[in-house]
Amino acid sequence: MGDFLLHLQDNTKPLKPYWNLCVGSCHATTALREDYRKQLARCQRDLGFRYVRFHGLFDDDMSVLTKTHKAGDKSDTYTISFTNIDSIYDFLLSIHMKPFIELGFMPECLRTKDTTVFHYKGNTSRPSSYEVWDWLIETFAEHLIARYGRDEVRQWFFEVWNEPNLGGPDSPHGFWSDTMEEYFNLYEHTARTLKRVDHRLRVGGPATSNNAWIPEFTEFCRKNDVPVDFISTHHYPTDVILGYGVEDSLNFFSPKAGETQEEFEQRQEEWFRNLWVHVDRGVLTQMTKKAVREAQGLPVYYTEWNSLAGLPSDGPFGASFILKTIMDGAGLTEGYSYWTFTDIFEEGGMPSKAFHGGFGLLTLQGIPKAAYRAFELLARLGDEVYEHSFSEGTVDVYAVKKKESTSIQFLAVNHHSLLHDIREETVTITLEGLPGEGKAEIERLDETHGNALRVWKEMGEPEYLNQSQIAALESASYTYTEPLALEQDAGCVSFDLTLPPMGAALISIYY
Repeated sequence: MGDFLLHLQDNTKPLKPYWNLCVGSCHATTALREDYRKQLARCQRDLGFRYVRFHGLFDDDMSVLTKTHKAGDKSDTYTISFTNIDSIYDFLLSIHMKPFIELGFMPECLRTKDTTVFHYKGNTSRPSSYEVWDWLIETFAEHLIARYGRDEVRQWFFEVWNEPNLGGPDSPHGFWSDTMEEYFNLYEHTARTLKRVDHRLRVGGPATSNNAWIPEFTEFCRKNDVPVDFISTHHYPTDVILGYGVEDSLNFFSPKAGETQEEFEQRQEEWFRNLWVHVDRGVLTQMTKKAVREAQGLPVYYTEWNSLAGLPSDGPFGASFILKTIMDGAGLTEGYSYWTFTDIFEEGGMPSKAFHGGFGLLTLQGIPKAAYRAFELLARLGDEVYEHSFSEGTVDVYAVKKKESTSIQFLAVNHHSLLHDIREETVTITLEGLPGEGKAEIERLDETHGNALRVWKEMGEPEYLNQSQIAALESASYTYTEPLALEQDAGCVSFDLTLPPMGAALISIYY
């Protein structure tokens, strides 16, 4: 048992909701789906997301750039259509959101290689003509300004490509089948073109996985006077173990002398099964601090992050991971973009099970996971966080002042990495300096609160849900506030809080 003592007048600092700046989703064409749009509108309404980011804006399934050959004409003719993009962006603005624009992948008519990524085969090669690429970017930017207005588009973000550090020259895997230097060339062309259209359009990169290439990228931009308004990168807690962005992960495992292929595969499977043994609690915060130092004063945006933990991410582990990561990282970056808001997601083909460890906060059917409820708790927080917090063992308690409701909030989280020891914990929380008596309520998020995954398992893990099952799971996903008894003595209140493993609770004390 631990004790956390807080005085009402203790020092606070601003708590900016950087966690709802943006949210990720699957490739662009999914944003034309009705169910996608309904779910995104719900996320915006409940969780306050302000931007959305997705891959594949220029993929051929968006019909942006096509190439034809005119009879008797030696020159190639390119045709541009922004019809599908307009439909998406019109919708985003209608629900009070904006695009965080990821520029990519390569239109087939501009490809230099046949390297692709994912089920939808986004092309990962550099352009065959930078003259045509520059024209595409320029025409795109001019179109956006003409349609939505200069002041509006200046609020958007333009991010060049996605995770170019994963892949390499002629690699059949990854997102960029070329070199770091060639990515910098692509970035320079794109950034200079955007700035020619409007010098106040915001452009950044390197959009890498695992916080990679930040020093190299900032140095390149500085030495060559290349425009850059922000640093963007991604991270997942297993990145530092797998070596993504640090070394060739495909060669991370190699057969031992005399080892058969079957023995090698068994050893590899066992290693990945125990991967989380090597993942430190709070590792993303460690990564963020390093990335911010390397950004040399430029604003940092994490345009992808997630626990990447499979099925546990759909339950209390995923929720407690989000809450701890967000609260520990407050004040470090300008924005975080959770990957993703929905499991309407077909990088490996469209899934079928409601709960399968997908990236989304919502299932295919729109059922909120525990992770969704974690973002709801965050959305209820005030805008001043106390500098004094509590951390002991696997428990963290963060105190927040919410002036509009004259309350003090305690967000308590009992979290550890997977495959590590964690148990039920109790902490005593005392708040001093109240002007009178206080009243309190508690909202829990754990194995038996706000956890539709548990009920789905009790159903027998059905692959396809009927409407009755969807309704039952939706009901099981909710959290509820309950009165909390306080011990009171002359402006001082206290209570004992017990948290199960991977459990969280939001306590509000009104005075």
